[in-house]
Amino acid sequence: MDSSLTDSRSGHRLLTIAGIVAVFALAFSAPTWLNTLADWIEGGSTASLNYCSLNQQTCHYQGYQASLSDPTVHPMHANTLTFTTSQPLNSETLLVKLKGVEMNMGEYRLVLNQIDETHYRGDLMLPVCTEQTMTWAGTITVPDQGQTQFPIKVTMERP
Repeated sequence: MDSSLTDSRSGHRLLTIAGIVAVFALAFSAPTWLNTLADWIEGGSTASLNYCSLNQQTCHYQGYQASLSDPTVHPMHANTLTFTTSQPLNSETLLVKLKGVEMNMGEYRLVLNQIDETHYRGDLMLPVCTEQTMTWAGTITVPDQGQTQFPIKVTMERP
């Protein structure tokens, strides 16, 4: 058998194996880089925001405040989130978006409905997690000219 033919077959096998390994590596890492790309397209990751912990305090922003009815948040138990404005807004709803910090559990969305000119309210009911505690971080969005976002975080504990 010709040695150049054997070398060609060995090289072809190595190239095939390297291609298969590359496909598996790409498939394994794709969800991470796709999430990073989606965050970049949406205007940046929420990781760089300075979060206010609703479990520890009423969060005060310039002209706005957010609070929970109970500082202890349990999975699948409603906890009222209230958002107060100093002046009436031109919106009947506000949007809350939260993502898990310790693990990816998708994006939790909550609509806060207007209850009077300056108060919005919604029932926060986070999903069950395998961990004893889990932090959710995200924003409350006020639909003004710039889609103002207020960074919040909530720590959830299993009972």
